[in-house]
This record gives sequence, C-alpha cells and structure tokens, in this order.
Amino acid sequence: MSNGDTSARPSYKDKVNFNTVAAILFVALSILLFIFIPSQIDKPLILLGASQNNLAPELFPQMIAVALLILGIWFFFKSFSIDQKNELKDLDTEAIVNVAVTLIVMLAYVPLMVYLGFVVGSAIMIFVLSTYFGNRNYLAGVVISIVMPVIVFVIFARVLKTELPPFPIDIYPLTNWSII
Repeated sequence: MSNGDTSARPSYKDKVNFNTVAAILFVALSILLFIFIPSQIDKPLILLGASQNNLAPELFPQMIAVALLILGIWFFFKSFSIDQKNELKDLDTEAIVNVAVTLIVMLAYVPLMVYLGFVVGSAIMIFVLSTYFGNRNYLAGVVISIVMPVIVFVIFARVLKTELPPFPIDIYPLTNWSII
C-alpha cells in the first residue's frame, strides 16, 4: 500500500474513542472495588446455619466486581468497532454550566441530607434544581419538593425497613407523632 492509499485500515490508535476510555475506567473501577470490598464490609455479628457452610459477606459484592471486570474488558475490545462521533466537543457553554450547577447541588446535597435529614435535604435539592431548570410555579415546586421525599422516606422506612437520615425532629423523643 502506498502512503496516499485511502483504503488502508485505521490502526487501533485511530479508533480510540469515548467508549474505549469508559471501558478502561470500568476495568480500573472493578479492580479497585475487588481490592477494597473486604475492608469495607463488616463481618456479621451472628452467623446463622452451620459454621462451615457460611459464605463470606464480601462474596457477592466481589462477584459483581468480577462481572464488571469481564464486561469492562469486553467493552474495551468492542469499543474499537464502534464508529461514533465525539459529541462532547460540540457542547455549548449552557450545557456545561447546567452540568456544573447540577454537580455542585449534588455535592451540597450530601451534607444537607446528613445534617438536616433525608426529607429536608431532598426537598431543598429538588426545589433548587427544578427552579434552576425553569420551574416558575413556586407553589407547585414547594409542594412537590416536600411531598415526594416524604413518600420516598415512608416507603423506605416503613415498607422496606431501610434507614435513611431521619428528620431532625426524629432525633428527639418526639417520634410518637413523627413520620416513622
């Protein structure tokens, strides 16, 4: 083949795209998860059943990490055959600002949820984001921002028996008239 031949197959280096980078990140994440899972999972206080048949508590999370590793490797090789235009380069300033504002609000949401409780923190986050993204019916925004987190909180606390950061009032001995 001559240097001017346009029918030459592109090298793997020329086929690297967003998907290739994402696949590498998935592989790295799966390896990190597999390594750190045992130190992040507490041993159970009570072992049920025969002591020799107990499965390690980190077994299933590590199986998920291995599955992520296998899918990441498959995705890596598959990414070279994906012909996709990188549209991230075409984003305008408004889209970048919207993503940045959302990330900042989400970062603020964590301490809000921890210190003010799930419902109050979620209500603030929902109202701020809905207002930023164009909601001008403030009454509906307030109602939805309060009602939806309360519904989610009740479902998780009562039905699924999952603990979420409580209302600040639930910290005190007034729980006989509070939601949970």
